[in-house]
Amino acid sequence: MIQTTHAANQATILWSIAGSDNSAGAGIQADLKVIQSFSAPEQPLHLCTLVTAITAQHSSGVDACMAVSVDLLQQQAIALLKDAQPAVIKIGLLVNKAQVLWLTDFLQQLRQSLPDLLVIYDPVAISSSGSTMAEPELYQTVIQYLLPQLDLLTPNLPELQALTHSSDPEQAVQRLFTTGVRAVLVKGGHADTSACTDQLFISAKFRYRGYPAYTHQVSLRSPRQQHSFNHGTGCSFSSALAATLALGYALEDAFVVAKTYINQGLSLPVAVNPWSGTVGHCGFPTDPQYLPELLTDDLQPPDQAFAPLKAPLGLYVIVPSVTELKRALDAGVKTLQLRIKNIEQALLRQQIRQAVQLCQHPDIQLFINDHWQLALELGAYGVHLGQEDIDQADLAALRQAGIRLGVSNHGFYKLLRAQQLQPSYLAIGAVFTTQTKEMGGKLQGLQKLYRYPALFPKLPLVAIGGINATNAKAVLASGIKHLAVVQGFAQASDPKLWVQQMQQLIAEAQLEQKPCSVI
Repeated sequence: MIQTTHAANQATILWSIAGSDNSAGAGIQADLKVIQSFSAPEQPLHLCTLVTAITAQHSSGVDACMAVSVDLLQQQAIALLKDAQPAVIKIGLLVNKAQVLWLTDFLQQLRQSLPDLLVIYDPVAISSSGSTMAEPELYQTVIQYLLPQLDLLTPNLPELQALTHSSDPEQAVQRLFTTGVRAVLVKGGHADTSACTDQLFISAKFRYRGYPAYTHQVSLRSPRQQHSFNHGTGCSFSSALAATLALGYALEDAFVVAKTYINQGLSLPVAVNPWSGTVGHCGFPTDPQYLPELLTDDLQPPDQAFAPLKAPLGLYVIVPSVTELKRALDAGVKTLQLRIKNIEQALLRQQIRQAVQLCQHPDIQLFINDHWQLALELGAYGVHLGQEDIDQADLAALRQAGIRLGVSNHGFYKLLRAQQLQPSYLAIGAVFTTQTKEMGGKLQGLQKLYRYPALFPKLPLVAIGGINATNAKAVLASGIKHLAVVQGFAQASDPKLWVQQMQQLIAEAQLEQKPCSVI
């Protein structure tokens, strides 16, 4: 018997219920490659498979397809459940009505014991080459029985039209929502344009791991890759979504990561022969050139960037009053934020005016949280805003006045959105549980935190949320150079010593990171 010297990290289990592609470009074989790309020793993913069909295919088409019996599908499922239950199920090729009915019944039973199970369906019936792999009436059965069991549906444009008989994506998605499906990602790869635009529609019924439920739409666009080395793109996109969701990201963040992953894979494809091949599988994306463009109607990119910081943020202390601001200044803090909540307007104005006057020294950077009108009026150095606040603030006036802007973010989607404003810095959190704000499912943790610096190197990133002298070194090891703290400073018995220790940790981390610095 082989004995391990340490306990293995428990893997998050995913299932792929799909067809087998003997060319290893699409289907279950592609799913395996994607999940392996996202798996890491500290956060392992493990994909189990239920084969629905055996196909004879190559990178340019499908020559034959044979369905697996429902009895064998049931035996596969029972065997897998003897090991572990899935957190996420990704469904690909379903060949006939019997398979759809079996899967519908199976998911209904499985959800009784797994209320948090996430189910994604990529409605493959016709390959990209035009080869039919499923019964002609399959989608009628899917609409009637399977759709209510789904959390996320990921059709391309032809599949969307076949499911809904509508060529208008928004109208088609609304029809799908009436069937019970809770989110729809429309893949735009089949549109005849120079760019590929994918649209994610989320209904208020979509719930996952504590993230708040609300209806909204996200559109991402990237330049179209003009080549034929793209076998398995649709399967890989849906699997990248499944992997990222299994890692605990919000759906919008999973969308950004999956789109970036596909952009990377299409830019670094695998040539099977001189004229065709498959999308590449190159690990969790780390190159910002593959990030998509976020299309929003309510947030227009500015003509020019906000003023840059006059010095690195370093240790960034957030205080609730002018009294605490003085305490921080006396302790040697150079970067501060005045965050005042629930106070009468006249007193608020007085506090901000005093704070601005106290921080006139050229070495001091003071940011006013939320109250951008008073910050603008009273000549503050900087303003810090949440994502909801940037929609209401007069950003043009702040930019024209030379006021620095920091923006709060809770993941890839928010970072992508805020980055378009070209602010002075981006805050990311909460890293750990904090007493100052209820974050629900938005806690980052170290595993997520380590993913951000590589993809967002253009602006300073500051980590916030539950950071103290004990965990600061681990946070700095992510490559983020700046730390925002609230309770850590407020509870310090010797503020000056505490500040010196934190500043020393930051200085040491910056020296270690200097050869490979990206900020």
